[in-house]
Amino acid sequence: MGQLSYASDSQIVEVDDRVLAHLRLVTVTKLRRGESFPLTLRTSGGMTETLWMHASIPVRFTLDEEVELQRPMLVKMMAAASAAGGLDLTDIDFAPLSSAFPSMHAVA
Repeated sequence: MGQLSYASDSQIVEVDDRVLAHLRLVTVTKLRRGESFPLTLRTSGGMTETLWMHASIPVRFTLDEEVELQRPMLVKMMAAASAAGGLDLTDIDFAPLSSAFPSMHAVA
């Protein structure tokens, strides 16, 4: 699990590395273009929270491991981030991203 730090180190949300890697690229791209957007995600307490992603607000992405990015998911996330409702990671459209890569464990 990676971490998204928003506004300060006191606001940290745990996010699956696969989701966070895609979110990092989408966020950096949007903010580099000067485009802010709302981001809705589920917090570790099971609550839903919406953050305003803007270049003036510090944000940090910490991944436990790098993952391969999937272009179709990036396109879908960019489109959602550009829509009026923003990027909602609680939406079922983004659920396959979390389950697309089953966990693999070494067997001795």
